[in-house]
Amino acid sequence: MNRGTRSHQSWRVTDARIRPEVVVAAAMLVAGLLVEVWQNARMAELCLALDHTRRELKAEQARLQFAQADLEHGGTRAALEPLAASLGLAPAAEDHVVILPADYLPRPTAPRSTEPTALALLDRVSRTLVSEATARAGH
Repeated sequence: MNRGTRSHQSWRVTDARIRPEVVVAAAMLVAGLLVEVWQNARMAELCLALDHTRRELKAEQARLQFAQADLEHGGTRAALEPLAASLGLAPAAEDHVVILPADYLPRPTAPRSTEPTALALLDRVSRTLVSEATARAGH
């Protein structure tokens, strides 16, 4: 027996220091989780704002439809005749002739020629050379 030397026990850890790599990895994991929580909170906030905006849009569209229906209802001939009479307006007589200045009327356009123009020819060539994407039902 050799009493002077002690055998080293391998199961006992004498050096219990925390490794810096473990600390950095844990800090990065916590930072990543915090960023994810922040992103989820921001997304929830944006979704709530979008929902609020959509509700406001629906309300404004309903107001617009109501105003348009009210305008259409008030714009009938029967509704406007008393107002026109109170303003002293009368419908034009059938024999009344209205002369408009020439600038008010649209100018007559020249008849179109049946010959294809250069632009139309280029369009036809480009359509034959370049295939267009088409939507197909059922795919």
